[in-house]
Amino acid sequence: MDSHIIEQYPEFAVNCFTGSFRALAGMKGHPIAEQSLFERGDAYLFQAGLDESGYPEYIFPVEEAGLLGMRRTGFELQAVPISYGDVGTQLKGLVDRFGGVVVWVNTSHLGYAEVYGRTSSYLHSIVIDEVAEDLSDLRVFDCMVVDAERFSCRARLDFAEFEKAISDRIKSDAHDCMGFFYVVTGTVPAEGRGGLQGSLREQARRFAEEDRFRGAIKEYQRLCVECFADPDRSTEFGARRLFIHSTVLYSVPSLTLMSRSLDAAGASDAAKELCEEAIRHWRALGVLALRYEATGSDAVMGRLNQRFAVLDDVTARLWGELA
Repeated sequence: MDSHIIEQYPEFAVNCFTGSFRALAGMKGHPIAEQSLFERGDAYLFQAGLDESGYPEYIFPVEEAGLLGMRRTGFELQAVPISYGDVGTQLKGLVDRFGGVVVWVNTSHLGYAEVYGRTSSYLHSIVIDEVAEDLSDLRVFDCMVVDAERFSCRARLDFAEFEKAISDRIKSDAHDCMGFFYVVTGTVPAEGRGGLQGSLREQARRFAEEDRFRGAIKEYQRLCVECFADPDRSTEFGARRLFIHSTVLYSVPSLTLMSRSLDAAGASDAAKELCEEAIRHWRALGVLALRYEATGSDAVMGRLNQRFAVLDDVTARLWGELA
């Protein structure tokens, strides 16, 4: 059968991996907020690297944070290596036993949404919660389809397309996690960390002590400057990726979640103001990235560097306020 969307919803996740686990937990009768996974998974800590296409990215350690957040929220998880010689039987057995699986896929083979055929392939997580008896197709919940307007959806996916999606490997500096089905095997008492305030303080401690987090914005800046000067990489594409990472996918959405966490934790007014200031600067950086995409102007590049420096300072002061 042809892959297609069954139902489309206006709500969407901040991140596909944490959003998929949130959806799977809800399907199993244990609803959680994606915000809780960010809090308990140390997902507000970002690092820089190169994506699957060799372009700069500024993200949190997605797999590490998602799994840690689920465990600390009280879920037992198992990562089951995919049996590529008998995927259908294995997948149906896991779905029937555990109610669904989370899996990383290559978006270029997801035929149910047109946008996946129009954009460069990338690593993405989806939930599978039903497999046809004849293994011809399966039912997907996709928590974040990034189109002109983002949405989530339920869809039918042709099994042959699915097999290509899980085997056509994508790797980036930040994560290389294809090749597993993730299942929730049970629930246990949540790990204590002194509550939400303890979770935020722990992330502040890690920011201060780990170079990959403390130096992430400067490293991201360096990688972007190198990318824009590299004749073998597209300046326009790199600048567009900077806009997407800063405004659409990662920085602003994650900081927006963080602002809710700060409210819930009773954080100081200074911390809340610094979080809002960081959101404003990331949005401004995104606007500058679009201008640089259009013009390649040295003057705009200078303003980008200035904004990076401001963000580095604001981010350090925010974590210092939470320490």
